Amino acid sequence: MRAFSCLFLSTLALTQSAFGQTFQKSVACQVHPASPQGQKQIFDKYIQALYVERNAPKAFDNIVAADLIQHNPAIADGFEAGLESLSGLLSNADLKITVFRITFEAPYGWLHGRLDGFLPNASALVDVFRFNGTCVQEHWDVIQERPATSQNPHPLF
Repeated sequence: MRAFSCLFLSTLALTQSAFGQTFQKSVACQVHPASPQGQKQIFDKYIQALYVERNAPKAFDNIVAADLIQHNPAIADGFEAGLESLSGLLSNADLKITVFRITFEAPYGWLHGRLDGFLPNASALVDVFRFNGTCVQEHWDVIQERPATSQNPHPLF
């Protein structure tokens, strides 16, 4: 299976998707010192590539650390596991991601959004990232599906 995955990813690197994106081999980030302003610029670039362009290889390239700490229990630690998981998720044409809020206060950045097409009902999403210098080092997420009924009038989004 691993050999197939490597072959498949290599093939993707040489072709273009139906959306015209060129797939590239992503390289893990090498940690370098960064100011809070520098980290925010990197975070904004990461969010744009991952959530707006839906291009996980571009988002991960030189931004995510090789030893990424992953708090989502469905995803293993590490650069490759995160990249593989998000590439698969973002390839789902039925998935719609709406970003509502993005905040960065060094060394943490977070995003609040809405996912449609992931679970049966629309879901609220909060992704939290911790930077180590120039690299995304740690990730947490919370996904809450909208219930059929609510005990209060407050929206998820």
